[in-house]
Amino acid sequence: MAQKRFKYRLQQVLELKIQAEDDEKDKLAKLLQQQEHERQVKAALEQKLVDLHSELKRRQANGTLDINALRAFPQHIDFVKGQIVNQDLRLKEVAIRIAQQRENLLKAAQERQSYEKNKEKCQERWKEEMEHEEATLIDELATIKFARTASAK
Repeated sequence: MAQKRFKYRLQQVLELKIQAEDDEKDKLAKLLQQQEHERQVKAALEQKLVDLHSELKRRQANGTLDINALRAFPQHIDFVKGQIVNQDLRLKEVAIRIAQQRENLLKAAQERQSYEKNKEKCQERWKEEMEHEEATLIDELATIKFARTASAK
């Protein structure tokens, strides 16, 4: 007798849950990349601010600072400081979105795990049923064989 194969009736749902979890992982990876990009932008702005301060000091030391530059440097420095503050806000926003995405990923992983556990339980029950059917078949064959040998005597 050919052995029946186990077929999980919710396999398509399980595959959808796996796909949903993978999608959530991809979203999280993109957010982490965005966070890294925003950090690099902030670092570049901070470096620009340092460069502006050193340029101002260099010009003051050399005596090459004219009245227009004397007015422009503080405004430019304040502008870059404002950009750094905006970048900090972007980083905080991305951090919040990452936290939310991690929660979404956790929920998706829990759903997938619950379906996988259900599949394992169903497979165990199926295996027990197959073993019970096999034992019943063996008992029937033994009974038939015993009846034949008893009637042949």
